[in-house]
Amino acid sequence: MKLGFFFEYLNEASPPHLEFARRMLKSSKAAMPDVEVWQLTDGDSAVLEGVDGVHRINGKMPMAVRRMTHNASLEGDWLFIDPDIIIQKDVRHVFNEAFDVALTDRVGTITNEAAYAKVMPYNLGVSFSRSPRFWKVVLRHLMTLPPHFQHWEGDQRVVCAMLMQGFADEFNVKILPGATYNYPPKFAGDGKDAALVHYKGNRKAYLMEAA
Repeated sequence: MKLGFFFEYLNEASPPHLEFARRMLKSSKAAMPDVEVWQLTDGDSAVLEGVDGVHRINGKMPMAVRRMTHNASLEGDWLFIDPDIIIQKDVRHVFNEAFDVALTDRVGTITNEAAYAKVMPYNLGVSFSRSPRFWKVVLRHLMTLPPHFQHWEGDQRVVCAMLMQGFADEFNVKILPGATYNYPPKFAGDGKDAALVHYKGNRKAYLMEAA
């Protein structure tokens, strides 16, 4: 398994995300010392020191489009995660099972209570993948959405719509419990039993404390 995280420099708000990724990298090496960690990025952005590889996709394109282009071009067993995640346990065992992609739900997490969970009951912040073809289908649908969704959130909306409407039936999609593999903490120090803790939104303040 290789671990890939996406980071590209967009504006002055971007550097903190590279700092989050630094802590994610440290946690990944602690939990899974021999796992390769790759940065997925554009043609110009800075590279996080200590990564094992860099995968660049050049050219101007919306962020979600670039992310899905990365996913659609990488063969083999990959864990794609957001940089604002702390890895607390080895998760390579997930690939012992048969699937094209394994995604996480929101059941048992605080985000399941939000209204957007009805539209997006799955979160792409953690995605186990061994099928580039799945992401090629996502990318094709993503390109039909309005520009703001091509930049942000559209990839997740497409995946959730595919699963909820049966358009992903040709793929073997496994749903993992988000409470274990993609847990957004309710407060600082929450989530100690989870394998992957996702410090989404204003939870990023907790990340710095946890790291």
